[in-house]
Amino acid sequence: MSTKTRWLTIVLAAGLLLGFGLIGASAAPSNGSPPQHPYLSPEIIISDFNNKEILPDIAYNSKHNEYLVVWHTTGTAATRTVRGARISANGQMLANFQINGHPSKDSVQPSVAYDPVHDHYLTVFLFDAAGDGSNMDLLGRLIPWEGPDPNLNSFLISDWSTHQWTPEVAYGRAVEEFLVVWANEYQSGALPMYISGRRVRAADGSFFGSGSDLTINHPSQNRVNPAVTYNLARNEYLVIYDNGLDILGTRYTGHIDHDFGGEFAIAGWPDAETIPDVAACYEADQYLVTWQSLQGGTNDAIYGRFLDGSAKPGNVYQIDDTTSAERAASVSCNDAGTRYLVAWQTEYTNLKFGVWARFVSPNEQLGPLFAVQEPFNQSHRTNPAVAGGRTDYLSVWEDERGNTGFWDIHGRLITPYANFIPIVRSP
Repeated sequence: MSTKTRWLTIVLAAGLLLGFGLIGASAAPSNGSPPQHPYLSPEIIISDFNNKEILPDIAYNSKHNEYLVVWHTTGTAATRTVRGARISANGQMLANFQINGHPSKDSVQPSVAYDPVHDHYLTVFLFDAAGDGSNMDLLGRLIPWEGPDPNLNSFLISDWSTHQWTPEVAYGRAVEEFLVVWANEYQSGALPMYISGRRVRAADGSFFGSGSDLTINHPSQNRVNPAVTYNLARNEYLVIYDNGLDILGTRYTGHIDHDFGGEFAIAGWPDAETIPDVAACYEADQYLVTWQSLQGGTNDAIYGRFLDGSAKPGNVYQIDDTTSAERAASVSCNDAGTRYLVAWQTEYTNLKFGVWARFVSPNEQLGPLFAVQEPFNQSHRTNPAVAGGRTDYLSVWEDERGNTGFWDIHGRLITPYANFIPIVRSP
């Protein structure tokens, strides 16, 4: 039986008390589909080439009411490429295309954000400049809303001698720019690692001067796993990250010319808190930070903490914890700026991961836990990403295809309202 079954009574009660609607906990993973209910659309197969497709990210296009999903894939040529797919707000596949590829050099770890003023996206990713893994550089490409333009090529954001890792990008509406952040590792492997950031003009992908616009470092501790969000209510960014043990953050004005006193602690308990994510609900002038916490050194649980608009840490909530591991949380606020969705991967008793989620309101009410996609045929569902649309959300994940060695990108639309007709499965 699924490790989630013990949540049944709690979940049903929570659904009645909090008004998010009823949903039962999952049964033992059997056919790969969670209990169907009004929260979930039918499953969307976003990409199923015969290769390994992993590490998805999403941006919502508010002008055309659709999503762009990006990921990287290993093809038959053995090099990794960055791809993208457009998904309509009703779950229709619109296009699947390559964003960056090279016959002998890898392109990996994409992140994406949307600019409604110029109606295009910025996708950032790592590029194996030497072709042997010795020098990973950071590139970007502007993608028109309908797909790549051959006249808009990839451009360098950072080609330092260090390795650049785990880039993230956010769009700053009031200043019409993107802020890209990433972690740096010295070629020698010497510690500590540190975080850099650079502003990119939204109109044309040009820069505001040379070098990095921000640096977050410590003389002896790593600063890694950055995530960034933009709060339109204040025209401010919040950059969060971990040092291998704790979650930290730094808040910046829209032009990155003030950091409000520098780094501050978000989570610093004895257990290791790592792999954070962050979203801003601008109507509430608020942030929600999520992370995984290694409970007692045995298994990870998902936690979240509210921060007000001044980034003052508030209440901490346990988003999900079982006797198995919960990892890789992703959080997004809807386009209206009024509600969060948190998704993560959770381990079942068959040691395979599935995807679960939970709505969270800015008034700090937590909705019931629900399965987005369970394991199937001894296969993992991992590394979910979420993005909020007008009323719904899109969650995507890595979908392992049995024992073939192939991994696909799948997704579902998720709504806090009863919009979807439940699927009826034939006997």
